[in-house]
Amino acid sequence: MERATEEVALLVSGIKAEVYTYYLRGERKAIEAIMFSSAQFEQDESGTPKLKKVDASYRTKMEDKAVLLAIKSLIGKAGDELEVKLETLDNLPAEDFEQLQKSLPGNQPKKK
Repeated sequence: MERATEEVALLVSGIKAEVYTYYLRGERKAIEAIMFSSAQFEQDESGTPKLKKVDASYRTKMEDKAVLLAIKSLIGKAGDELEVKLETLDNLPAEDFEQLQKSLPGNQPKKK
């Protein structure tokens, strides 16, 4: 079964992104796993787990993963297909990345 998509025209770069309208359950789990894997715990004398350290970059990694998993395809200004990978996202203008984030599944207003 093919998932529904919508086209998002990025305002600064002129790239067109085809974005899924919903995440699959496995995609949601993969995004959340980044947060859980960023925390390190240790046990105190009583055996109670205590938070030892948190990798503060988890938020950015989650944002990147959420956008990567939501994009079906990217078409450049010249009509060429761009690879959907982190390097491509990192080379987008900040405004375009933010526009993609706003178009992610779950960030759209509910239709009545």
